[in-house]
Amino acid sequence: MAVVAWGRFFARAWLCRRAWQGCSRQYRAAFCAELKQPLAIEKVDHRPVCPHEVRVNVHFCGVNFADILVCRGQYQEEPHLPFTPGMEFSGIVLETGTDVSTVKEGDRVIGVCGFNGMAEECITDQKSLWKIPEGVALREAAVLPISYGTAVLALEHRARTQPGETVLVTAAAGATGLAMIDVATNVLQAKVIAAAGNEQKCKLAMQRGAQSSVNYSQGSLKEAVRKLVGSGGVNVVIDTVGGDVFLEALRSILSSVLRYCQQGRIQPYIGAEFKLEEVNDAFLHVTRRKSTGKVLLSLK
Repeated sequence: MAVVAWGRFFARAWLCRRAWQGCSRQYRAAFCAELKQPLAIEKVDHRPVCPHEVRVNVHFCGVNFADILVCRGQYQEEPHLPFTPGMEFSGIVLETGTDVSTVKEGDRVIGVCGFNGMAEECITDQKSLWKIPEGVALREAAVLPISYGTAVLALEHRARTQPGETVLVTAAAGATGLAMIDVATNVLQAKVIAAAGNEQKCKLAMQRGAQSSVNYSQGSLKEAVRKLVGSGGVNVVIDTVGGDVFLEALRSILSSVLRYCQQGRIQPYIGAEFKLEEVNDAFLHVTRRKSTGKVLLSLK
């Protein structure tokens, strides 16, 4: 159905976005042509980069729940159909606009964009890219922007977590939850209580550094935590952080995340990897609560 819908939308919606009519070079991208329907993989013509933009050869793209929400029409932003989802990616710079000074052709980068990441190539503003330091692989780097950016922003900049404090992390086996555990224990030297929905996820959270875990499908989370820490409670409780405010804040803190990864202080966990043409399977993997850690799309 998505392929049929794409045929309807193509002539009047996407053709107008083609810029190089005489260029035969194309790349593949995942398209949402109709909300709440499977994505279609289509070939797209290039467009030239604007002076401040960068063209990136995408190697990996993170799959976030927000990507699924936007394809359902349930996200705070509603892009015009058809569109390509994908908010974070890693890859190699192919081309830069005339005013770009932060990166150059051949640089390895990670990026955060509103959309467009689930494609073999992505054009984005230079302000949304960061160079990947030596020693950090493209695959692991793709995990960093959203999950680890959230963790550093929440734990270090907002909660100002101190060594020895106790942090309760809910949804602890997800991409953001595991990032919270990693940053709290290995960067901030805090103690983590991991809360998750089954024993397997609790076990994974413990393996990734949590000092204790609570399976909240088996009873009251409040009572279970009280048994672990007593009446004094925990110092910090982490659930989720998101939206435009987070993306703006991310620009000021992502260099810290890259440095922690280069130093080996954090170890991004990738739970599953799918090819671009398997994007719908990747979405199902997340929505059916099968995922642990970060789910990635591999574009190469």
